[in-house]
Amino acid sequence: MNDTTQNNRPQPDPRPLFVAVGPAGSGKSTAAAWFPVDAVVCLDELRREISGGDPGDQSVTPAAVARQNSLLDEHLAAGRSVFVDSTNVEPRVRAGLLELARRHGRPAFALRFPVDLDTCLTRNALRSADRRVPEATLRWQHGLAQEATPEALLREGFTEVHDLPPTPTAATMSMDDALAPERIADAVAVLRKAQEGDQEAHEDLGNYFPGYESLVMQTDHLRYLELAARAGLEATHLLILHIDSDTWGASVDTYTSDLGRPLASVALGDYASRTEAVRETVRAATSNGWMLAPEHEWADFDCGGGEIHIPIYPRPVSG
Repeated sequence: MNDTTQNNRPQPDPRPLFVAVGPAGSGKSTAAAWFPVDAVVCLDELRREISGGDPGDQSVTPAAVARQNSLLDEHLAAGRSVFVDSTNVEPRVRAGLLELARRHGRPAFALRFPVDLDTCLTRNALRSADRRVPEATLRWQHGLAQEATPEALLREGFTEVHDLPPTPTAATMSMDDALAPERIADAVAVLRKAQEGDQEAHEDLGNYFPGYESLVMQTDHLRYLELAARAGLEATHLLILHIDSDTWGASVDTYTSDLGRPLASVALGDYASRTEAVRETVRAATSNGWMLAPEHEWADFDCGGGEIHIPIYPRPVSG
């Protein structure tokens, strides 16, 4: 379980319980790495802790679920917003989570992960053996997730239902998606307006970031970092993502001011090790107008395959 305090971030009042709904490999844990909550409760991570290192040990699932619910009780009682990182594809499981939210007087938001089955199967096959889900189980999960339509979830009692697009990874990068350096300033200006809620700016983003909700853009990232900091873009973080055995990808991600919607993800590069990726990414950000959040706010989501989330903030400009 990762408990990440997010200071100075706008939050609904009262703070919700966010319930991920999606099969294995649909991107739940990757989303948890950037989602704006006070705490993340990951069932795989709890299984790992209880079993002594095996997140896929189903024999400890009852104990892990009991621990999950205990943690949710604790966080909700303390007034924290929480992201429940587990499949939650069965209505009976969601009913238990809804009851927890009701008990604490909290709204419950369902977060759907509408990823096609082939993508889930491919991602699952790339996982380590201790995290790989049997194909029959994954197909069953995906089928149940398809039945969890927005209408069905609202009938169950969720206050709101949101679909989360696939999180950008290096697999989505293409030089065809490059943003010309001379257009960066205009793109950042549009991003700024979109963060402030300008609907026309939202619609105009496609002119700069085609398919921006699920795409990592290629551009002059140092120039982007500099201009984004100068414009005071909010709710931005560095994402370090483990792509394969010897490749770590990095991006700088920008969200709306309410953290509800990704706006742009700009590629910072691919690196041979986690250490190099963090070092070079942090250097790029701090050299171009950004401050890092304190290290206790960094999040290392092993249950999602090795994602590191580093919140960054524009450095105040004097004068």
